[in-house]
Amino acid sequence: MPVVAETPAGVRPTRRRARSRGVGYFLAEGLQAFRRNGLMSAAAVTITTVTLLSLGATLVLADVLDYITHHLERQVQVVAYLRGRPTPAQVAALRARLLRLPGVRRVDYVSEEEALRRLQESLGGRVDIRDLLSRNPLPASVVITAIRPAALDPIARAVRRWPEVEEVSYGVHAVDRLLALTRGVRVTGEVVAGLLAVVALIVIASTIRLTVLARRAEIEVMRLVGATAWFIRWPFVVEGAVTGACGAAVAVGVTSGAYAVLAGGLGSWLPFVPFPPADQVALDVSWKLLAWGVGIGVLGSVLAVRRSVRV
Repeated sequence: MPVVAETPAGVRPTRRRARSRGVGYFLAEGLQAFRRNGLMSAAAVTITTVTLLSLGATLVLADVLDYITHHLERQVQVVAYLRGRPTPAQVAALRARLLRLPGVRRVDYVSEEEALRRLQESLGGRVDIRDLLSRNPLPASVVITAIRPAALDPIARAVRRWPEVEEVSYGVHAVDRLLALTRGVRVTGEVVAGLLAVVALIVIASTIRLTVLARRAEIEVMRLVGATAWFIRWPFVVEGAVTGACGAAVAVGVTSGAYAVLAGGLGSWLPFVPFPPADQVALDVSWKLLAWGVGIGVLGSVLAVRRSVRV
């Protein structure tokens, strides 16, 4: 009968404690190296901050454009201007016919008088448009709301051929241009941020390499006593992650604060333009910049110690 070896009591807890002490050692060494480097660490944090500020500005601008685009998409409608003065029966028949079209969610009839009243409201009380006109030049119309923006173009093409419709207009082209602008901003920002990220990688890698050179004797002793390569490298990786996180924290604060101030000012000047809430933008930008900052820091430190620390 084979003998089953029993695991001595306390072995697994001891290993867990050893691993926890190892993590604590890596964190302590990484933070100490970050403080020890002084000016070099400050320079690396500054370069990382500049990199993430450009990325943060691009993300904020893209988020604002996305928000405005989605808001406009919900409001884009097809307006069909009618010939003559339709009777209530003709209006009811036209509404029923429109509601049978694929993609139509709602149809609203706007009479000539209602159109003139809306125009007067848009102009304000400074000018009474009825005093300037001998007759109402505005036609009756139907406002067609689609279930989704993609259905607007087929609806407009179908309605344009109807004999009772004189003209059709809708603002989907403006939304398309805004979407194209959003894509252009994202691509441009990502290219610029990528170039600056390379600069930040170089600076962080140089900082970590100086730390490696300053600790050559200590590293050699660790090699001699049998330390593994990654046991030696982990404190440097932690140092790079701390550098990136510090740069990201500064970039998040500056970007979020700047947007809150600008959005408040622009909101009072352009009350008809929908801007996303400042806390929503700050939350969205924060985790993205933090991920970028830590990623740049870790990658830069790995590149620095890959050749410098070998066992």
